[in-house]
Amino acid sequence: MLHRIKGRATKCGPSAISAIAGVHTHDAATIIRRLFDRPNVNGAYMDELAAALAELGWKPDYALRHRKLLQRRHARRQETYDRIFAGVPFDIRSVTIGRVLDVEPSGTWVIATTTHFIAYSDGFVADSGAWFSRKPERWFRANPRHDRVARRRLEEAVRFVPLPPDPA
Repeated sequence: MLHRIKGRATKCGPSAISAIAGVHTHDAATIIRRLFDRPNVNGAYMDELAAALAELGWKPDYALRHRKLLQRRHARRQETYDRIFAGVPFDIRSVTIGRVLDVEPSGTWVIATTTHFIAYSDGFVADSGAWFSRKPERWFRANPRHDRVARRRLEEAVRFVPLPPDPA
């Protein structure tokens, strides 16, 4: 289930974190700044989102990657990305966002294009307000705004699951 995106930060990375974890966007940006020693968050990478979500109790479970992903810079710190995604199974596919979301995959996903992050969970999408609403809305291919986004190439999609509660 996605949460309504709230907070002062308007960038897509903190917005995706907010939609998944239910925190304010400025709190998500603060976590990224603290973890990666950044003065501000004007853009984010998948390793930063995954590290911030790990701080908030979410871990990556599965990934879809474009076949050319490893030929480009897709992480701020490659060693952090390799550590976070070391045991995560993945598939290599050259698909569009629509081909992935039309089958309504289960779980909570962060979907990355070359320039934007989207949060998806159980048929609902949300982002910073650039492509979708900050309030989660049902993915519907017949919606012209959704169809326009559906044609964009998927760079990487990562499914996140909540960490089990600590028994201590």
